[in-house]
Amino acid sequence: EITPVPERPEVLLAVADGMGGHEDGEVASSAAVQAISRLYLRPASRDPEGELRTFVLETHMRVRERVALNGEVKMGTTLTVAWISGDRVYWAHVGDSRLYHWRDDRMTRISRDQTREEFAQRDGRAIPTHPRYLAQNFIFGSRGLGDDAAIRVDRGIDTGAFTLRVGDRLLLSSDGLHGRLDDAQIADGVANVPDPQPCAVALTERAIAHQSDDNVTALVFRVDSVAPTGMGGDHTAVPL
Repeated sequence: EITPVPERPEVLLAVADGMGGHEDGEVASSAAVQAISRLYLRPASRDPEGELRTFVLETHMRVRERVALNGEVKMGTTLTVAWISGDRVYWAHVGDSRLYHWRDDRMTRISRDQTREEFAQRDGRAIPTHPRYLAQNFIFGSRGLGDDAAIRVDRGIDTGAFTLRVGDRLLLSSDGLHGRLDDAQIADGVANVPDPQPCAVALTERAIAHQSDDNVTALVFRVDSVAPTGMGGDHTAVPL
């Protein structure tokens, strides 16, 4: 659906893909989204990207502490957030859900999957066994790769910001979608269905047709107008 743009637009988009069994995963993803939604109520910040990163780290600790009151923390969820203010989008990312940016018939993957291989490459370490395994999630933490009670969110890699233009689209997806469709197939789906809701449905159906047996989430946002904020230039790391 297209959300009407108010005089000072503030839009918060998030995808959280739960894990740890159906029930635990549902609780984890719901807790993450409910917690992050509080960011929407905060006043405008002079450093929205930094505030978003800090908010994600602090929210992780609060949610984990609440979960730990009931015993060992086993549940987890990914969390990919896009916070839109005026003509700027600020984003943060934990796990292997994804943020894509569509402009001028080109799809760019913004976020990097936080796999064991990804973190090893950042640190200049040897590639570990099972390199494609997810290295961390939003609630559980780092899965034995350091401090299990903490998460790693590197500014400029797991966070970023860029300016939106009229006609741009954002796609936030779970790995049930991009685990079955490559970036070219996803771009083709976005190119052929301009309206957000039908586009999300078409992408979901395409993933299912490719035998996706995981949760398939596709959240599509289209920019029909923008209100400049004057927050400066882009400083987003864009993996190819």
